[in-house]
Amino acid sequence: MSRPLALRWEGKPIEASLELRRPHAAIERDGRRFEGEFHVEKHWVEVRSPNGSARCAVSVGTRQVWVTCRGITWVLERAPREAARDEGATGEDEIRAPMTGRVVRVAAAAGAAVQEGDLILTIEAMKMEFKLTAPETGTVLEIRCAEGDRVELGQLLAKVVPAASGTEVTP
Repeated sequence: MSRPLALRWEGKPIEASLELRRPHAAIERDGRRFEGEFHVEKHWVEVRSPNGSARCAVSVGTRQVWVTCRGITWVLERAPREAARDEGATGEDEIRAPMTGRVVRVAAAAGAAVQEGDLILTIEAMKMEFKLTAPETGTVLEIRCAEGDRVELGQLLAKVVPAASGTEVTP
């Protein structure tokens, strides 16, 4: 399943879509499609395609994603929800597993009000914990995992409705 990316680079919107089917990934942008395999190891992502391979460092924050590959660093900003809605995206933020691992803590429940940066859940992989936080102030629409669950990279774990979206939440 393909999903739109709501990102900005140097203040300019990036219109792209991402399709993940572990270990395969495809990104489509401006009518061009890049396909390859990816392997995640902590904060490193190795990407292999017919054109070659690269090992990239990736750090995901609440509002930004840093990618360093072959000596170049990109800082991608998550586009404001209003901009994403203008481009036809839904009014929900999806929280997906950044790696394969095990859910060790679920800190929020459906219907809970959250502030940007509040802990939603924690995943453990290779004895390291990765805390997934609310990307915006809003309400938790749903939690799709429980403590002890094994999750796969890209798996949908939770949805948050931003406070400004106008979507009503009924737990």
